[in-house]
Amino acid sequence: MPRETITKRNGHRLSRHLLATLSISLTVARLARAEVEAPEVPAVAPGAAPSERKEETSQRASGTVVAGGVEAPADGSAGAPAGGGAQAPADGGAQAPADGAGTSADGGAIEVTIQAEKPASEAASRVSIGHRELELRPRLRPGDIVEAVPGLFAVQHAGGGKANQYFLRGFDADHGTDVAFFVDGVPVNMVSHGHGHGFTDLYFVIPELVTGLDGYKGPYYASIGDFGTAGAVNFRFAEKLDESHAQLSLGQYGIVRGLVVASPDLGDAWRAVAAAEIYRNDGPFLSPERLERFNVYLRATHDLSPTGKIQMTWMSYGSTWHGSGQIPARAVCGEGEQGQLNPPPSAYGQPCIDHFGSVDPTEGGATQRHMASLAYSTTWRDADLSALAYLVRYRLTLYSNFTFFSEDPVHGDQIEQNDDRVVGGAELRLRKQLEVRGAKLTTSLGAQIRADAIDKSLHHDEARERLEERGRAHVDEGQIGVFIEEDARIRRWLRFVAGVRGQWIDVNVDDRREDLGATGNRSSGFRGQMQLFPKLTAIVSPVAALDLFAHYGRGFHSNDAQGVVLREGAATLITPATGYEVGARATPLRGLTLSAAGFLLDLDSELVWSGDAGATEPSGQTRRYGLEIGGRYRLGSWLFADVDATFTRARFRANAGNGSAVALAPTRTLTAGVGVRPTFGAFTPFAALRVKSIGARPATEDASLTAEGFTVVDANAGLRWKDVEVAVDVQNLFDATWREVQFASESRLPYEPAAVTGIHYSPGWPFTAMGRATLYWR
Repeated sequence: MPRETITKRNGHRLSRHLLATLSISLTVARLARAEVEAPEVPAVAPGAAPSERKEETSQRASGTVVAGGVEAPADGSAGAPAGGGAQAPADGGAQAPADGAGTSADGGAIEVTIQAEKPASEAASRVSIGHRELELRPRLRPGDIVEAVPGLFAVQHAGGGKANQYFLRGFDADHGTDVAFFVDGVPVNMVSHGHGHGFTDLYFVIPELVTGLDGYKGPYYASIGDFGTAGAVNFRFAEKLDESHAQLSLGQYGIVRGLVVASPDLGDAWRAVAAAEIYRNDGPFLSPERLERFNVYLRATHDLSPTGKIQMTWMSYGSTWHGSGQIPARAVCGEGEQGQLNPPPSAYGQPCIDHFGSVDPTEGGATQRHMASLAYSTTWRDADLSALAYLVRYRLTLYSNFTFFSEDPVHGDQIEQNDDRVVGGAELRLRKQLEVRGAKLTTSLGAQIRADAIDKSLHHDEARERLEERGRAHVDEGQIGVFIEEDARIRRWLRFVAGVRGQWIDVNVDDRREDLGATGNRSSGFRGQMQLFPKLTAIVSPVAALDLFAHYGRGFHSNDAQGVVLREGAATLITPATGYEVGARATPLRGLTLSAAGFLLDLDSELVWSGDAGATEPSGQTRRYGLEIGGRYRLGSWLFADVDATFTRARFRANAGNGSAVALAPTRTLTAGVGVRPTFGAFTPFAALRVKSIGARPATEDASLTAEGFTVVDANAGLRWKDVEVAVDVQNLFDATWREVQFASESRLPYEPAAVTGIHYSPGWPFTAMGRATLYWR
């Protein structure tokens, strides 16, 4: 039997337990420096069940003592702080082996056992992306990070201060109606927004601070509530960086960006990150965009104990811009409608406009967002607890003109939309682990609350000057969600995850312009609704390199409060979605992952509020089904390659007489790329090439108009030498002419006798080069 203590050469005696602790640290450090890195385990994962445990692996270490397994944290709760910090092993931490395995006084070799969780094993379509992979991708804007989720596209809607438009799994999710977004567990989607329900502006995100993200597809996760029908994305932000840096970027079209990120050393118990970003550009538009943006990020993390921590975060963002708007294709030189459905400007003796021209150059707006959050997490022998509280102050003023001169031939149809709100919320999660007759059971319980106090208004404007008020309302909206989920690992090859979510939503609308002189046209009032949403997943792993998945789940998105309380034509408050999915993930070679998933999603009948028109618009039941296939290859920390393709069909389940196509629903998407970052002594060259493509899709239900597809290639290359880095980023490498967003809508130009329906679009940027220089320090 080994002795209880080990004698050093100088005669001092060390506790065997102390030496065991030191040896664990040394072993983990060696593994971290290994050329081939272990997959990163997400610290923040809304709705994720704990990951499946890897097979135990052993490694020889000379002169060290290790006892017990060190277990990596499983997928954490949405309320857990980003970065996660060290969590205590589920088995209570490192302990001396019962059999006395260790090393003798002569320093003989011993066996080191490391246990870790197998990440991203909840679904074939589930992804968890760490900072190493993100470093190998171009990250010029928050949308580039969003697109790290296979099949998810983020395109610019109208000016760089307005929320992106998102496409996923056959959904044109507009600004976020069917995709839920989180930052370290804090929800981003804005309910009952003045421009569009679910509005998600991600320009407060500084890309360099995102250390990872988690992507979810379908309504299969009990902890994800509103808007999580097509999927969800959670950004994980830095709580500590190895290096601080300052960066300056200059590019075509007036692009200027300055960034400073500092991560000071505050001792073992504290970690901190502070960052500030300024950005401006004019864009390629004939009427300059004049976009100006400012971001501030502050985060401090304090370890209260070896297994518990508290985290405080502040994020502030402000932006102003002028938008070129969506221009009618019929008015653009050489870009008329298919089949010449609408006469070109020359038919009226008028000149055409440029691809980067504008009909109303006074579109645009201003926005600001301030957020404070406080998070706490702790673990003990077989359980963990996390809590989150947040407060958001948000404002938006948006000027748009979609119909030009249809309603007002003299002053034009510009509208001004205002949204001014305070959002507060909290979340509490508890997870308990238990082993019964060889089966590992993990029970998760959670509760989430959110309250929005909203003031919004709608005005008719001319060149940003108000002509009349069309709407003004105050909305109070509250949500309560509770969930329970049981993750049962029956055998190493068989696992079930079953859960249920209970959701309550209530809204109270005070329409300040309600017609009080008549009855039967109510536009103020209260409405509440509760529903239960079951979830079920089965995972079979017949061999170590193959996982098979089957999913069933019901999720939902809510609808705008003003449309819900109407006396006539009221929308449903909660619109359920039912999803089914089967898939497989295989790892035939080290570093290579292949996946495939087939899915079907039914969305119930609904009436959707249109903030642009100030009215509800009906839609029937829809069905989306499709196939996703993908591959990812990673070699160490210096090479990453991926390719993902989706094929989707979206239809109304009943033909209303004008066709059954779901307008603007994507039918085919492709993303692929490769990034390299090798190191040669003091030199680290890097380069990346990425392509994204979306196929043509119907723009109307009868498919008489088509939204054109596009293919765009982005690239970057650079070199780091010691603490200095220089790089060149290129958007649209091959200078493709493309339409970033497209709509089929009715409009009237000032010389046209009547309004006509046609394609309207925002042009995608041409070839754009940017140079950047970065200085690092510790």
